[in-house]
Amino acid sequence: MEGIVFDKDTKVRLNRVNIYNSRLQKAVFNNTKAEFNIAAKKGDLLISSLSGYKTDTVIVGNQNSIVIFLKRLAIPLAQVTVRDTVLSAQAKYEATKKEFKKMYRLGNDDDVLITGPAGAGLGIDAIWSTFSREGKNARRLMEVMQRDFQNQVIDQRFNERIVRRETGLVGDKLYRFLLNYRPSYFFVIKASEYELLNYIKTAHKRFKSNPYYDDFSLLKPISLSK
Repeated sequence: MEGIVFDKDTKVRLNRVNIYNSRLQKAVFNNTKAEFNIAAKKGDLLISSLSGYKTDTVIVGNQNSIVIFLKRLAIPLAQVTVRDTVLSAQAKYEATKKEFKKMYRLGNDDDVLITGPAGAGLGIDAIWSTFSREGKNARRLMEVMQRDFQNQVIDQRFNERIVRRETGLVGDKLYRFLLNYRPSYFFVIKASEYELLNYIKTAHKRFKSNPYYDDFSLLKPISLSK
């Protein structure tokens, strides 16, 4: 008896399927083309099995060949590659440093004095960084990038979602609280989860007693004339 095996849903050929004749107590595997050949006669029960699929049974009739369709145990899903679209603050910072590698070199004036086999001397890059206009601009960019990195670190631990969860504040009150009680970078990187939540709760008590204290949200943008 010849036959072939398909996936019932996708209609893709399945190989390495075990075909078992219960009367003869003999089994064969189908080949890479999903085809098989097994000794059988009318009335025999053929049991087909494959890992990940439901076992199927079929009774041999008068046909010369059999087509078997196996059903998956679970619905197949397309492969999905998950990427973190919201990088951590440190990852973003490192990525930005790579993009602006030249500016970081120009902005770095730490190693003005360098040492080597011939003794101590002045680093040309460091001298250029210290006195050139390009070096000064690069240092300003570094300062901006550093502040941006620190703000991202704060935002990861002190943000609308966390504050809303701990205080129940919403709308304008939530916005004012975030402005008035934003913690410092150095506090955030050292504080434990307990310390941060305790800070939010303590600040919330102060906020409830005077929700308009130091309300920076009332400040208007300043127009700078040329």
